[in-house]
Amino acid sequence: MGSVTTNPWLISIINMTIVFGVLIALGVLMSMIQLVDPTRNKH
Repeated sequence: MGSVTTNPWLISIINMTIVFGVLIALGVLMSMIQLVDPTRNKH
């Protein structure tokens, strides 16, 4: 485990990438649920 980085900028970029990736995934999931939502009004 000697290759683990201690560069705070690199750690911040990795964490931001993970956070935005999860947010985008949740947005896509919500869009998919809206497309197949059986409880929405049909009119």
